[in-house]
Amino acid sequence: MSATSSEGRPRRFQGSLRIMAALWIGGLWTLACAVVPLLFSNFPLAVAGGLAGELFGLWQGLGLVCGGFVVAAVRGRGRPWAAIAWATWLLDAIFELIILPVMAFLRSQPNFGPQASSWGLFMGLHGLATAVYFTEGVLGLALIARAL
Repeated sequence: MSATSSEGRPRRFQGSLRIMAALWIGGLWTLACAVVPLLFSNFPLAVAGGLAGELFGLWQGLGLVCGGFVVAAVRGRGRPWAAIAWATWLLDAIFELIILPVMAFLRSQPNFGPQASSWGLFMGLHGLATAVYFTEGVLGLALIARAL
């Protein structure tokens, strides 16, 4: 048994990448499927939305770090998996660096709510955020299952 993988990386490093990817993507799914529904079932809508936004921001920030390591690790693994890793990481960045800050800004406006003129934009971004987040999660699962 060799101490290196077929790509020439130490096996110990390979295990660390799998753990990083599993934490990153597993956390995405846990947050979306368990934590956020729990928040909305136990807190007022505004409080739950604010907490969910904060948690998404924290987790996506972690994803930028972990995803960066994963992208660097799979770049020599063949074009499809490298592209999937990049796409997953890019979606994380779009969510963290563009969508969440704009949504937080809109939410911070006085009298924010369904009556606000920015409500339509906020709800459109919410729909986009859901699609981006779900796509990131699915691509991440594929990445873990096949590339690492």
